Amino acid sequence: MNKNAPFQYQEAYKSLRTNLNFMAMGKACKKLIFTSAIPGEGKSSVALNLAVSLAETGSRVLVIDCDLRKPVIHRYLKIDNSAYKGIISALADGSLAESIINVKGLGLHVMVADAIPPNPVELLGSPRMKNLIDELDKHYEYIIFDTPPVSVVTDAAVLSQYADGVILVVRQNYATFDEVGLAKKNLDAVNANILGAVLNGFDTKSTEKKNGYYYSYNYSYENADR
Repeated sequence: MNKNAPFQYQEAYKSLRTNLNFMAMGKACKKLIFTSAIPGEGKSSVALNLAVSLAETGSRVLVIDCDLRKPVIHRYLKIDNSAYKGIISALADGSLAESIINVKGLGLHVMVADAIPPNPVELLGSPRMKNLIDELDKHYEYIIFDTPPVSVVTDAAVLSQYADGVILVVRQNYATFDEVGLAKKNLDAVNANILGAVLNGFDTKSTEKKNGYYYSYNYSYENADR
């Protein structure tokens, strides 16, 4: 997400942001888990780009890399995670302020995965994690958790007990129906609040022009008066 991003790309995230705001009316919807059925569906990029979109409205946004097996948030932001404290340090010694990075130019904060622990599930489901989230909840309007694929490991399912909802990222023509179904089943098993799904990698060129979805994402309002 930046000023040079295509119009359709920016509008897709603004639409997601608007949908979340409508869902939040009358209930808490600020601690959001992003996961997918299998690796490679783009959950991390969707989570990060939504965070940027939310920050553009002036909201205080924190992204936490809770994929403690294969973290990538620091790579997207070009941060050397070995040079900073992050989520593991915050859980270990309570160094909260020192574990949060202010990402200049994007208007958001991030907690990187500063180490690969041997027990990620236990850490994410621990009382320390709950206490950490409760404290962060006092300072941020949105907390975005990037987690591993829920059909592969249980990290996202375990963490869901401390979040307001889960968003499942599904990449078009990538995950199978069975894999997505298993992801939903695993989340339902722990009574996770599934807010919805984001269809990622949607190919508008493969959709007929008479289709309303194609029209809405290819009509530029910037050209309406020409």
